[in-house]
Amino acid sequence: MDLATLYEALGVPEEAGPAELLFAARQQHYTLPYLVLSAVARHGVEMSDAARGELDRARRRAERYESILAEVSAQVPVRPVKGPLLARYYPDGLLRPQGDLDLLVDNERDLWQVVRLLLADEPLYLGVSVLGAPTRHVVVTMTWTPEDPLLDPELRVEVATAALTGDYRGVPIRPALPDDVLVANLLALGEERFQRPFHARDAIDTHVLGQAQPQLSTAQLVAAVEEYRLAPEVRELVAFTAERVPPGALSGLGEALEAPAARELERRAAHPGPARPTGEVTAAVADGSPLYGMPLRRVAGRTGWDGVRTHLFGDNALLLTPVGDYLLVTDEIVDQERYDAALRELELDRLPEETP
Repeated sequence: MDLATLYEALGVPEEAGPAELLFAARQQHYTLPYLVLSAVARHGVEMSDAARGELDRARRRAERYESILAEVSAQVPVRPVKGPLLARYYPDGLLRPQGDLDLLVDNERDLWQVVRLLLADEPLYLGVSVLGAPTRHVVVTMTWTPEDPLLDPELRVEVATAALTGDYRGVPIRPALPDDVLVANLLALGEERFQRPFHARDAIDTHVLGQAQPQLSTAQLVAAVEEYRLAPEVRELVAFTAERVPPGALSGLGEALEAPAARELERRAAHPGPARPTGEVTAAVADGSPLYGMPLRRVAGRTGWDGVRTHLFGDNALLLTPVGDYLLVTDEIVDQERYDAALRELELDRLPEETP
């Protein structure tokens, strides 16, 4: 991959020049300027002090994520998802456009050990979400101030006990990823479609994966995608990429997934799963629909805790964690009365002492 590939991927004529390419990158995804600036520098294009400073900060940002991964993995079994794994497929000198660092762990005990390690760096925000039933999964999001708070996005690390969370309906949670790194990356890219439409960064990532030689045949790739219930999404991803840049070794995958994608869509239509509750917190706790924790307070001293605990009160629920307490919600906006009731409940000293 080179500068010419980026012009193709971002839909910018080469004659428009690197300034127009960088402008298009900023419009399409906040991390894409990192890649464009690194490609411009690699190509020997003269850069201003401001552009060079932005690139240097982006490199230090990537190094910070690598440092976090190295520190955590030296003490807890973790597996990165996308991010650093995708970066390995990029040519030397090119920065893979990485917004955050996603870490996968096998269980809650390891998750909270990772969180405690990262708390030493005093995050600005620590959010917790829960989903899944009867097996509960936990996702923790932590953020830090970037090097330049006015110009750069926040640093963010997400630690989860589930690799792929599905669509909360017909596509279930899949806790683990396959060992093959290329396949794991492809599946994680396809999974993004449940959250948003594909954009240029997804095409670039897929293009870079396609330049590698897969260890599996097309038939084996299809089988892996089918197993993970992602045939429609991966087929769309390959087609989306092909409209912008060559998918390389993945070119034949889109056609090979045509029939599996149709079967998967039929399966989802026949087995849509439970409807997601609207505001029904206690129902969501029972059926495993996603719930988000509104921070109430940070806590210290729960060194013996290695999992979250749910405390129901009325139609609401508190999530008590090893590092803080949260009000579980289904929506972004919570009225003041409900928030105040949660704080009062925390003060009643009748919270559970055992993990359910």
